[in-house]
Amino acid sequence: MSEILRELVYVSEKAANIARACRQQESLFQLLIEEKKEGEKNKKFVNDFKTLADVLVQEVIKQNMGSKFPGLENHIYGEESNEFTNELGEKITVKICPTEEETAELLSKVLNGNKLASEALAQAVHQDIAFADPALDLVKINIPQDIMGMWVDPIDSTYQYIKGSADIKPNQGIFPCGLQCVTILIGVYDRQTGVPLIGVINQPFASQDVKTLRWKGQYFWGLSYMDSNIHSLQLSNENGNDGEAASQLTEEASCEPKFTKHFSAIISASEKDTIKTALSNICGENVYGAAGAGYKSLCVVQGLVDVYIFSEDTTFKWDSCAAHAILKSIGGGMVDLRECLKRNPETGLDLPHLLYNVDNQGATGIDRWANKGGLVAYRSQQWLKTFLDLLIKNLALSNTLT
Repeated sequence: MSEILRELVYVSEKAANIARACRQQESLFQLLIEEKKEGEKNKKFVNDFKTLADVLVQEVIKQNMGSKFPGLENHIYGEESNEFTNELGEKITVKICPTEEETAELLSKVLNGNKLASEALAQAVHQDIAFADPALDLVKINIPQDIMGMWVDPIDSTYQYIKGSADIKPNQGIFPCGLQCVTILIGVYDRQTGVPLIGVINQPFASQDVKTLRWKGQYFWGLSYMDSNIHSLQLSNENGNDGEAASQLTEEASCEPKFTKHFSAIISASEKDTIKTALSNICGENVYGAAGAGYKSLCVVQGLVDVYIFSEDTTFKWDSCAAHAILKSIGGGMVDLRECLKRNPETGLDLPHLLYNVDNQGATGIDRWANKGGLVAYRSQQWLKTFLDLLIKNLALSNTLT
């Protein structure tokens, strides 16, 4: 089992390298943007883009995991289509070829003959990386490979990635926007039950050296299977690939938040006014806005906030699976907001946790995999129930229909 977890973390670091490489030269990066096809558009954004970097990262993850664990590549699902159309109208399927030269030749067709850009990208894709995390060697939990499925969001918060803002100041450690909000999300789930098992979140642009302007990343992982819960913690231990790994291993650790006067929450700028008002009543000034579903979930993982709440249906399985697995490993989780608001606190109904093996009946395109009822990501189940009780009461006061 440690081999699969190690490979997931390794491939997330390799993916982060590609993401950083694609941002180093603005002239190169402009070549990597292609507007999404109508059927793939996320209705939350008017200008929704996919990048070749997205597709390359996704294909690297599939190729690496499939080569190390044959058959697993057939159960890896992601947001991005790997089909591009170049200026000649040729449809090209992007994949990782056996050699760097072959990959460069394929990418050259996508990039309309730009040899320098194609070779640079191919080099980043095929480059091996130095990687070491001793904590991963301690993981001996065995999860059968034949029950595993995987959701991948190769570059979450694509808009922030394209925009590339590097000078955003954090508020209480939380970045409202900018490259720090970009994440790579890899979540493993049980294909039979839909329950999340393993999560890896890589933050390629966690910090920037003020002298060299070089970006450093960090990653977080968690595993929850049967009675075993193991996760990495943020200790700022550097490894050999510009990453900071959370390398303290904690099993069955308690992540109950300390008592504070208010809850703290993180939301999207587009959140409904009724939710914002209710949260203001519950959390006071401790309500923060930020970009990227993956980043907002990561803020909960890191303990920067108690909950991430989103009432719309524009997050998807690939946005939530990785963080859900990590949160589950530290005593938290992710639940369906709409179903939570329907529950009667006095009846003690089970919380409606998100599942990852069933699509939305009757939906088409990416809406098949939308979290239709919205979501709440949390670190403590005890505090979640208190938070939901307060939320329901405050929404009732404002006569909100759920």
